[in-house]
Amino acid sequence: MYRRLLIVRHGQSIWNMDSKFTGWTNIPLTEKGEKEASNIAGVLHKYQIFPNVIFTSSLDRAIKTSNIIKKQLYDYDVPTLASWRLNEKHYGNLEGVEREFIREAFGVEYTKKMRSNYTMLPPSIREIPSNMKNNYKVYKNQYYDTIADSGESKKHVYERVVPYYKNYIEPCIIKNDSPIIVTHKHTARVLMKYLKDMDDETFENYNIPSNKIISIIFDENMNLSSENFFSY
Repeated sequence: MYRRLLIVRHGQSIWNMDSKFTGWTNIPLTEKGEKEASNIAGVLHKYQIFPNVIFTSSLDRAIKTSNIIKKQLYDYDVPTLASWRLNEKHYGNLEGVEREFIREAFGVEYTKKMRSNYTMLPPSIREIPSNMKNNYKVYKNQYYDTIADSGESKKHVYERVVPYYKNYIEPCIIKNDSPIIVTHKHTARVLMKYLKDMDDETFENYNIPSNKIISIIFDENMNLSSENFFSY
């Protein structure tokens, strides 16, 4: 019997729609984002895939997406485990800043590299335009205090995500629970870096496709056997 892992990004948030850096800021889903979550549940039902456990980040947009999926897919309670280790990359004081502002300030190539590179930290902005001040609640914990000013590189994200995956998610895959991870773009990217054993250069050019459920199949030795995508 093969073993499956599902990975999906949360539905569209307000700041996704506004093209702003979001990170650990708790931004609500848009109406479209809620519909996307509903579509994810519909696709899983279509293919008769029913995860026995849901993993999600501690950010509201991922939790809301998880709850919509769970409500539509099941008529019974399914364990849902939230962890900050599955949170999106933290962007330091860029959170709430429009991407276009960073492109104008630092250039298109710099901004592209900052968003894709494995070890690069986000830049620190001295003067943030008043209309881009972050007035939403930010998720904070002890780890947050160490990254609040500098933000994170993808390497930092990798170092918090992979141990959590090994300790909590992988055992569920081995038990054939077919877990689903409802998470974020860069969190999913670094997890795929681990699962596909990518080098840093390959990772820089790797993107998570939009509006897709990633289905990973492992063989009996937990080696990645195949990678498929379900559109929603």
